[in-house]
Formats: sequence, structure tokens, C-alpha cells
Amino acid sequence: MASVLEEKDAIRELMARYCFAFDRGRFDEWVELFTEDGCFDLGERGCHRGREALRKFLRMLPLTNGVPGMQHCVMNPIVHVDGTSATADSYVVVVQGGPTVGILVAGRYEDRLVQQDGGWRFLQRRVHFDLMPAQ
Repeated sequence: MASVLEEKDAIRELMARYCFAFDRGRFDEWVELFTEDGCFDLGERGCHRGREALRKFLRMLPLTNGVPGMQHCVMNPIVHVDGTSATADSYVVVVQGGPTVGILVAGRYEDRLVQQDGGWRFLQRRVHFDLMPAQ
């Protein structure tokens, strides 16, 4: 049985795998990080519940050479483990490329996680868009 510290480390790795999979266009891998009924909640921008809804969300993304042209940087994770469920809060900064490189958003993730199929999965990942460039 893993210790709480090992579980926290596994959750932090899940959070990092989320960033690498999304930013590198490995979308099948990204979807599998969620439970079957997992929710990617973008607040007013919509909630995408279930793996098919997540795939539909991904099809709406503007891609260049198969990737979204951004990098997610997750920082300061605070993880609470309670048996086979957990919560996590973290900051996220999304850097966008293109003709100029700039910060697309600075915000927070609020995660609910569960152990499933031998690893941790997102049950819900809620995004808070705290700071965005003026449009």
C-alpha cells in the first residue's frame, strides 16, 4: 500500500502528464487521464462531461501541425488525499505561441480525483480564469 506522500506524488505526476499530453497533441492520452464520466469544467465556457464530450471539445481546438500551440505550466499544487479520493488546488499559467509569445491565461485548477484502474484520474477539473489579457 502506497503512503500518502507517494499518492500525492502520483497526483502531481498526473497533473504534469495532463500538461504534456495536451500541449503535445496527444489527445487520446489526455482523455484517458479523466474517469469515464470525468468533467472538464471551464465555468461559463462550458462543462465537458464524459470522454466523448472531452473528445468533442478537443475537435473544436485550433491546431497547428496537430498541436494547440500552447504550454500549460502548473504550479504550487496543494493535494489532499483521503483514501481513494483526493482534491488538489494549483495555479496554471498558459503560454501561447504564434507570431509573438505571450500569456494566454493565469488561473487556477480545482481538481477532484479518484483512484481507478491502478492510478489516479480526474473526476472533475475546474478551471478558474483569474487573469487574462485585455481583448
